[in-house]
Amino acid sequence: MNIKSVCVIGMGFIGTTLAAVLAEAGFEVFGIEKDEAKLNQLKQGTPGFYEKGLPELLKSQLGKNLHLFDKIPTDRKIDAFIIAVATPVDKETKTPNLDYVKRAIIDIGPHITENQLFVLRSTVPIGASRTVVLPLLRLLHKESQAVNLSFCPERTAEGKALSELKSLPQIIGALNQPAMDLSVELFAKVNPSVVKTSSLEAAETVKLINNSYRDFNFAYANQIALICKGLDLDADEIIHAANFEYARSNIANPGFVGGDKAGFVGGVCLEKDPHILINSSNINANLIKAARDLNESLIVHVFESVKKYLEDENIAFNKVNVFISGFAFKGHPETDDMRGSPAIELMNLLKGSGIINIYGHDYVVKKEEIEKLGIDFCSVQEGLNRIDVAVFMNNHHSYQDLPIEDLASKMRKGAMIFDGWQLFKEKLKNIDNINYESIGFRKPKNKQA
Repeated sequence: MNIKSVCVIGMGFIGTTLAAVLAEAGFEVFGIEKDEAKLNQLKQGTPGFYEKGLPELLKSQLGKNLHLFDKIPTDRKIDAFIIAVATPVDKETKTPNLDYVKRAIIDIGPHITENQLFVLRSTVPIGASRTVVLPLLRLLHKESQAVNLSFCPERTAEGKALSELKSLPQIIGALNQPAMDLSVELFAKVNPSVVKTSSLEAAETVKLINNSYRDFNFAYANQIALICKGLDLDADEIIHAANFEYARSNIANPGFVGGDKAGFVGGVCLEKDPHILINSSNINANLIKAARDLNESLIVHVFESVKKYLEDENIAFNKVNVFISGFAFKGHPETDDMRGSPAIELMNLLKGSGIINIYGHDYVVKKEEIEKLGIDFCSVQEGLNRIDVAVFMNNHHSYQDLPIEDLASKMRKGAMIFDGWQLFKEKLKNIDNINYESIGFRKPKNKQA
């Protein structure tokens, strides 16, 4: 079978980027999005999220190889279906919800014919392809019990998804040899580098351990940063010394410059995938859980630092002015995605403590999206002029262009800057006018650092 047409179910970040790249590779692609507002945006070449180069690619393919619908078209031949819908975890129990996956398969049911390929792209618990997806497909398959099913996880980073789809090896786990062959045929036209795994479960596990491994590495570095800060040591200095020309040590650095960066670990993938892996395991996975708990606790650490500062300075919570910059869950590569945003979690903690005067800023997230959170938008310059506490929550490159020393010198004497990514440490650690700290550093009081 020669795959010529592909139907992508779910045009969020995963589905839209993949659909655009598949269309560029020459496939006829049908993108399915049930949300009317999102669908209308996409038809104009405007995705509901920021991704470098994506609007241009969409506009070049719409009406050519890429066609968008609110439901699967009945008058088109479809050789392959790709399920790319969300798989959220319950906020309280952290258990994954596969309802969107099940609904997608039910929608596919009337369009199933012989020899089609079914690709699950959504992140799922280990075993879900075989125990949830396969039985549903077999139930809906009218001609035969032979189902060509594969699991091919998405592993791109927001901000550079288009380039990574073409450069990162594609992981493929398949139910049978025809499914493997078809999947290789499909993805090899986008990226010739593919990794064939032995089973559906093996491919599912690869996806989960990739993100859990990153989460764990960041957690270790963040733990070291907190230990150093508690001992009035500079974590940046210590980690740099530990790593320097010592091949057996590669600890992520809490600073902005150099190597992999530790810090706030947000975003929908790193936030949920370790929990999905934990739920999939039939043995104790406390190490993975401890890493996730540590990274989730960083927001509380920032909140407690702000709270202690206000109490030490005798500033009333209902009178204080707080500025938060960096509402996208990460700054580099840049994105406007606020899912799993540490800044929003911090904002909610501050509001819950009685702080009502909160101002917000982001270099990519639009003003109206920040104001929907119930806070006022302002520039960094405006924010630092009017506040008692400033918190920087992501590492967008534009912070490096700020005249931060001049801005800080004009802040209210004794004001606080919590710099979550050590964006300004070298420039501000000797400014007497302000209280400066980060996750891995606190400027000593009453003396220059």
